[in-house]
Amino acid sequence: MPSSWSASLRFELQFTGENINLWGDKLNTVLNHADFAVAGCLVKALTADDVLTTANSGDDEARAAIVKFTGAGPFTVTIPSVSKTYDVWNACTGAVTLTTGAGATVTALPGEVVRVACDGANVVRSQGTFFTNQRLQGVADPADPQDAATKAYADALAFTANAGVLPGQSGSAGKFIKTDGVTASWQAISTADLSDNAAFLGRAVALAIVL
Repeated sequence: MPSSWSASLRFELQFTGENINLWGDKLNTVLNHADFAVAGCLVKALTADDVLTTANSGDDEARAAIVKFTGAGPFTVTIPSVSKTYDVWNACTGAVTLTTGAGATVTALPGEVVRVACDGANVVRSQGTFFTNQRLQGVADPADPQDAATKAYADALAFTANAGVLPGQSGSAGKFIKTDGVTASWQAISTADLSDNAAFLGRAVALAIVL
C-alpha cells in the first residue's frame, strides 16, 4: 500500500512495512519539512497576484511558518484551503491580501506584520483588538475621518496656534487665555479685565447693605 499524506502540512505517512531501508531518508525529509513548517521563513518576491505552491513529496511555499512578501503591490496571494497559521510580513509598498479563494480574507498593509489563521476556507487575524492595557505604538497621525487620533495630533489640535483652537503654551506661565472673538492668545491679567467684576462686587456690597 503506498504512502499517504497529512492533510494540512503534506507530511508523508508511511504504510507499515513500506520503504524498507529507505524510511530513514524519508523520515529526515519529513523532519526538514516539519522544521520549515514550525520555524521556516519564506521570502516571496511578488510581481503580480500569486498562489503559494504546494507539493506532497517536496519542498513547498505554503508550508512555511513565516512568509515575507516583497515587491510593489497591491497583490492578492492565495493560500491552500487547509487549516494553518501564518506570520505574514508585508514588506511590499502596497497591501497584500491573503485568501483561500473563498470566505473571509485578511489584508496586510505595507510594513505590517500580522498573524493569520485559516480554517480551510476563511482567513482571519489571530490577534484581536483587545490590547490588555498595552499601548498601540508607531501609529501615524490621522488622515481620514474614521482614523484613530494619536496623542501628538490631539496635543497639537488643542495647544498649537496654527490649529486655530488654542495657542501654544510655551512662555505663557501665569497668563490667561483671552480672545477678541477671532484669535485666542495668552495674556497677563489686567485691571481692565476686572472692570466688570468690580462693578459686580459693588452691586453685591450695596445689596448686602440694603439687606
